[in-house]
Amino acid sequence: MRRLLLLLVLVVFLPAPAHADTVPKVVVVGIPGLRWSDVTERATPTLYRLQQTAASGVLSVKTAAALDCPADGWLTLGAGNRVVAQGGHVDPCPQALPGQYSLPLQRRANADRREGAMPGLLADLLRRKGICVSATGIGAGMAAADGSGNVGRDCPVQVVEATIATSDVAITRAVATGATVLVVGVSEGAGESDPHLHVVLATGPGFEPGALTSASTRRAPYVQLVDVAPTVLQRFGIAAPDEMIGEPIRSVGDVPTLAALRDEAVKADAHRTATVPWFVTVLGLEALVLSLGMWRRRWRIAELAGLAGTCAVGASYLANLLPWWRSGTPALLGLTAVGTAVLTGITLLGRGLLARAGIACGLVALVVVADLLTGAHLQLSSVAGYSPLVAGRFAGIGNVAFGVLAAAVLLAAASTRSATVAALTALVVIVDGAPQWGSDVGGVLALVPAYAVLVLLLAGRAASLGRVAVAAVVGALVVTAFAVADHARPAADQTHLGRFVGQVLDGSAGGVLRRKAVANLSLLFHSPITALLPVVVAGAVYLFLRPPEPLRRVFDRTPAWRAGLLAVLTASALGFLLNDSGAAVPALALVVAVPATLAVVARQERTSG
Repeated sequence: MRRLLLLLVLVVFLPAPAHADTVPKVVVVGIPGLRWSDVTERATPTLYRLQQTAASGVLSVKTAAALDCPADGWLTLGAGNRVVAQGGHVDPCPQALPGQYSLPLQRRANADRREGAMPGLLADLLRRKGICVSATGIGAGMAAADGSGNVGRDCPVQVVEATIATSDVAITRAVATGATVLVVGVSEGAGESDPHLHVVLATGPGFEPGALTSASTRRAPYVQLVDVAPTVLQRFGIAAPDEMIGEPIRSVGDVPTLAALRDEAVKADAHRTATVPWFVTVLGLEALVLSLGMWRRRWRIAELAGLAGTCAVGASYLANLLPWWRSGTPALLGLTAVGTAVLTGITLLGRGLLARAGIACGLVALVVVADLLTGAHLQLSSVAGYSPLVAGRFAGIGNVAFGVLAAAVLLAAASTRSATVAALTALVVIVDGAPQWGSDVGGVLALVPAYAVLVLLLAGRAASLGRVAVAAVVGALVVTAFAVADHARPAADQTHLGRFVGQVLDGSAGGVLRRKAVANLSLLFHSPITALLPVVVAGAVYLFLRPPEPLRRVFDRTPAWRAGLLAVLTASALGFLLNDSGAAVPALALVVAVPATLAVVARQERTSG
């Protein structure tokens, strides 16, 4: 009788075992090559209707490969970090896939890469919690496999491979399970040779209708492929490790229209095709007119060409106020020409030797600062900004724009009074470094010492190494203050500044810094053009130290411009050393500083002749 009573007590009071239905379910439907332009009411009716009511966005499928092919995409999905697949990687993307049993090879091949990616990490982490990952399809097997190449069966997490033609069937089955469903255009399709933005959509538990975003992009409706794995882990309460560079996806605001999603993709494609023609055309015309003007001693023409060359950079941002990408590169060049003419006209209000060049630089700096204060919308897919296809940044200020800002604001400050220099210093450093605006660690560390050099020289004092070192310490303290304040915010709202504080605290910051240094060097020698940058910079330094006679007369008459150029060189050198992909900083600084300096030279020759 006692045993019967004890059994009854146990049945009544002990908690019931967890039912299988209480375990979260996640289905990732991966469709190589799927773009929003493929989604129509006729071709993909299920996906077309789902987009109107689910959370959706545009997906950057950037991997570690030069071209993001299916094998790279599937492995990146399973790593939560950028992977380059080994085995048959060619351009255009091949149809064949290495398969799940290549995972040990893929992990070894990516172990020493700067990204620090671990293919199969998603399945490894879930397995430690007793959760398996199953797959349908060869590519899906590569994403679902653990580091040994093993894939589960009938698991809470499923990765499904589909084609554009079969996408509706796969999505319908996934949604019917009641699981959290993520639809991702996991890579470029077989036969593709160019990068594009792709489809990302989320529905089911954990996602309200809206625009998708993540802390890795900080901009709706942009998401990265590396964000998928941390999103899956979050559904099971597992924090993403440092080997995963993505952040969990979430929905915010209203559901974007299909037309808006397509427009974002068109804009990114247009930026990819327009950047090189823009620089070739603008810099080529600038060099031609400047050379002819100086050779024929038409100093007024040379001055206007120099002013226009600097203003053209600012005009390139202003062109993004209108949707030039719907018409292509000619529209961008036309809008740049109009903006350049307007800005150059404003510079003609200046009267002193440095006034016009100072106004030109000030206008360019004003455009960049105003853009940062209003969300950096003009930088996104701008020829002097950043690209979501490259996926270096999606918000804040990038290295290209920092090179523009540093040169423009330092030369603008050099052409004005000391009180204005102090005001510009405080404003630009705050805007550049604040997490909600520029979120730029390397920029602050480069700008503060450069400003110190400028102020010291303008005050007639020597810019000694000790004084510059003190300024560098001040810059580091400013960055630290920004980073600590950012780290105090919720994890979903943190930028890379706050996350870096966390990496310092858990001891993983060294690996992050090492990868950034390797990225910087690899970019410098990525192509013959970037490899020539040190030669170009060395030439600029030589001309600065041993100026030709016209430039020497400018330095003699207005030492302030020489101080400004030295400050620009300081910011460029530090910007290169302190940023990954930092080679862009001196390159764009030269694009701003050289024509402005030649405009000053031309004005000097015209007014003294």
